[in-house]
Amino acid sequence: MLRSLLTCVFLLSISVSAIPLVAQDIKVQKPVSVVPAEKLSEVFFKTVPDSLEDLQEIERQVTSLTRTAIESTVSVRVGEAQGSGVIIDNKAGYILTAAHVIGLAQKNATIILHDGRTLKGRTMGLNRGLDAGLVKLVEDDHIDISKLSAVKMGDISEIEAGEWVMATGHPNGYQSGRAPVVRLGRIVSRKKHLLQTDCTLIGGDSGGPLFNMQGQVVGIHSRIGPSTSWNFHIPVSAFQDDWEKLVSGDMWGAKPLGQNAVLGVNGEDTDRGCKVTAVTRGFPAEIAGLHTNDIIIQLNDEKITGIEQLAEVVQQYKPGQTVQITLIRAGKNMTFEVQLAARD
Repeated sequence: MLRSLLTCVFLLSISVSAIPLVAQDIKVQKPVSVVPAEKLSEVFFKTVPDSLEDLQEIERQVTSLTRTAIESTVSVRVGEAQGSGVIIDNKAGYILTAAHVIGLAQKNATIILHDGRTLKGRTMGLNRGLDAGLVKLVEDDHIDISKLSAVKMGDISEIEAGEWVMATGHPNGYQSGRAPVVRLGRIVSRKKHLLQTDCTLIGGDSGGPLFNMQGQVVGIHSRIGPSTSWNFHIPVSAFQDDWEKLVSGDMWGAKPLGQNAVLGVNGEDTDRGCKVTAVTRGFPAEIAGLHTNDIIIQLNDEKITGIEQLAEVVQQYKPGQTVQITLIRAGKNMTFEVQLAARD
């Protein structure tokens, strides 16, 4: 009941007026937020809101953040590919997005603002391994980049499961007359290089921002799954840690999209290996017969210690290759042959 009410309240699409706008560019320092975090209401620390007043307090806080969140969210188009992004520096015109949205460095991009105005951009660096990408706006004679809304990157070091978050983006791609769409959710789990939430995302949202309840960007949408809780985001630390490389246009990490292998499981770390918490329908793991609650302990000759390490090992292989996965099911060791597929 609460979930349905929250969904109705917070699936927002807000239009805002255009601002007549001329561009400037200055040298930009590493964009790390130094603004103290705003103290939140106690309702944000409850397991679930338990009254109408709680829901109203959540609504007030989210509503206070939506204008800036929407105005800083953009549509990013590079060739035939499109996704979302967020402006985090309106002096130099830097936009965070997902690496798989922009594909390559030094490519022309089209940036569509929340109100439909269009700017040119240029793709910068990308970390394919973590799916982090950077775009820079190009100076424009009619739009003053310095007057565009921009948001700060937040500190993710203390993010915990259950924390409220807000996602924006362009589901199904940019649609004329529709501003970026806002969705509310919570952190399901946090790994070193991955945040998982139950914010409902679909194709076109990739590259869009995930905000904390102080209005700071804490993640960028990366992988969108078949269920509401299967949505993964790159922590902003992936951008902060390698900011100089991204600005300089470096490309590193995994292979280009379409050459990356995928297994199709979600999991959690255990003392024995990676416990499978979900298996994606139609993906290699399901086809091979892997089940929820299986504990993956080995892939070929590599011992598996957790979900992030499993993902790294899978990336050592190419789509179409067959690997042997050893797992524990109901106390018994079992081995499965799995033909990996391409991530698209």
